[in-house]
Amino acid sequence: MQQVIGATNYTWNGDSLSFSNSQHNIRFYQGRRKADVDGTTVWLNIQPNGSVPGGDWRLGAVDLDLFQLCVLPQAEGNPKPLRILLDPGHGGDDNGACSENPPLKEKELTLALAKRIAGHLKKAGLHVDLTRTRDSTLTLAERVRLARKKKADIFLSIHANHAGNTEATGVETYVLPPSGYPGTAEGSRPRGWQIGNRNDYHNTLLGFSIHSKLAVQTNATDRGLKRQSFFVLRETGCPAVLLEFGFLSNRGETLRMLTSSWQEQCAAAVTAGVTAYAKRLGALDQAVAEKRARDAEANERWRRHLASVKTNAPPLTPVSPPLPEPVATNPTYAASSPSAFFRGTNTAPAEVNTLIDFYTTGTLE
Repeated sequence: MQQVIGATNYTWNGDSLSFSNSQHNIRFYQGRRKADVDGTTVWLNIQPNGSVPGGDWRLGAVDLDLFQLCVLPQAEGNPKPLRILLDPGHGGDDNGACSENPPLKEKELTLALAKRIAGHLKKAGLHVDLTRTRDSTLTLAERVRLARKKKADIFLSIHANHAGNTEATGVETYVLPPSGYPGTAEGSRPRGWQIGNRNDYHNTLLGFSIHSKLAVQTNATDRGLKRQSFFVLRETGCPAVLLEFGFLSNRGETLRMLTSSWQEQCAAAVTAGVTAYAKRLGALDQAVAEKRARDAEANERWRRHLASVKTNAPPLTPVSPPLPEPVATNPTYAASSPSAFFRGTNTAPAEVNTLIDFYTTGTLE
């Protein structure tokens, strides 16, 4: 792992493993899916295997893949022009979460916040549409259809949180889990491939770009970049994130969210995150294209190798270095194997029984 991410130093304190270099400081926690990247909390798709003292600590290949392509790269170019669809959550017949003291409905806060974010994005030269501009009822399917109709490049769903624990505070950002992996919430089960999985890399870059700004600029509790199969994330064809700006179940945080200064901070943070995404989009597109070409080449070489073994014939072409395992059966990365082959984020892990069960008649959600 140290060699793979280009870290020059690592430390283990019995609870967490940290890798660092002149640009990054990354921390992984023993027995947890939580990680910290340069001070921003990121939740992994799969808990690392093994242990550091045992010398067999392994980070899931899907996470290392996303780290290398989406989270860690610093290269920026000219920002790409983007069409943005802001989606103020709830509305009309659906109030969403509510606060009693002070009285505030989620649908009111999300609309006010969306309009303020739209103003900032337009000043930055970006094209912006909203799924609703008034207190109207929209189904989730209608919101998704609007993203296609407006030909949106990114979709930002705006929400406020609520919890039984009235002390809970903070911001969290959600993107879609890769195919075959569970969401961050406890008890989430893996799902099969969904429309949003075509944008796995871009979802992660967009989510991290916004969340890393939002947590810092609003001085909020960082609850992390998380993953969950929400309808608007799994059915939207463009890169999409769902933002939870704070807890309406916490009186102090609700009062803060009502202030113009807080809403301005949020709007500025989202705009900064979207701008950062636009600047890194070109480099990501190129990196993803190169990775997919490597994946296709390696899988074709493996197919030809298996064919030659089956027919008892000599290999069709000499292969050096030795062939990697087929992409779909190489689920983790050893810290000591920087040359190991990446498994694509759009390929489900080996637990196919879960996916077969998911698609059984009568169980599809």
